[in-house]
Amino acid sequence: MAQKLNKILLGALCLFSTIGFSQEEGEGVKSPKIKDYKNDTSYTDFSSLRDGVAKAQIILLKKGALLVRLKTNSNLINEFKVAGNIDMATQMERETAITNKIVIAAYLKEFTFCPVYFFYSNTSDSVKKKNLTGIFVDATLAVNPNIICNAAFYLIAEGGQVYNSSLGFVLESNAAKAIERGNVSREVAIVIKNRYFIQLHKPFPYFQIKRSFKPALQLSNQGANIDIDTLNTQIKKIMNNSIKAKSIIGLRGCVRALNEHFEEFYQLNKDYSIPSNILSYVY
Repeated sequence: MAQKLNKILLGALCLFSTIGFSQEEGEGVKSPKIKDYKNDTSYTDFSSLRDGVAKAQIILLKKGALLVRLKTNSNLINEFKVAGNIDMATQMERETAITNKIVIAAYLKEFTFCPVYFFYSNTSDSVKKKNLTGIFVDATLAVNPNIICNAAFYLIAEGGQVYNSSLGFVLESNAAKAIERGNVSREVAIVIKNRYFIQLHKPFPYFQIKRSFKPALQLSNQGANIDIDTLNTQIKKIMNNSIKAKSIIGLRGCVRALNEHFEEFYQLNKDYSIPSNILSYVY
């Protein structure tokens, strides 16, 4: 039992590492350096497709929606409970809940590029299949069936890792069976994926690193009733004002930076006429 508990504790140490940052302020959105393109057939026409696919994605996203995936950490919490460590399970539940509330608050207050919705990771399969009924979460973390998303096109945002991806551009007909492999390039605050959770490619601004928060003159009114300062104080206390806590709090600045980069990329490409051969790769 002690050995199992030690393994669980080790896993807990990495729990929120995917919300961390790795670069200094001002570097903005960059793509990892890919040393070589894999032999996977999805890279066959990569060079000729990349610009058109990225332009189409940003244009359709402006008319569509961004879906943010929230972690539940249910497996780890259950392991703590099975091991008899109720205190650790309780703390993990509190950390997860407050972190998710901060994520929601950050997007509602700072993201204005398109409508934004939130769902738990255990409903990811529904998102892949465009079964969006009864899965969205409100600011209290409750699944609210009254939240409806009718967007024909949407992308996914979450904290996580950026890969030197093994996948280039996959036809939508093959996407459900595609498996993304490759070495981890870095941990990032936000990574953008398609609805099959395949990482996007540059020139689309598909991930965001550190950005210091500064009060804006105008914020989205979606999150007007959310007291994010209180949430930040709570996460500092629970996580002993750790680096991870500061990274979670810093997400608000990252969301704002992502929103700015989306707007910039859209303004550059809003007049692009999407050719029919591109649409099979844009989903």
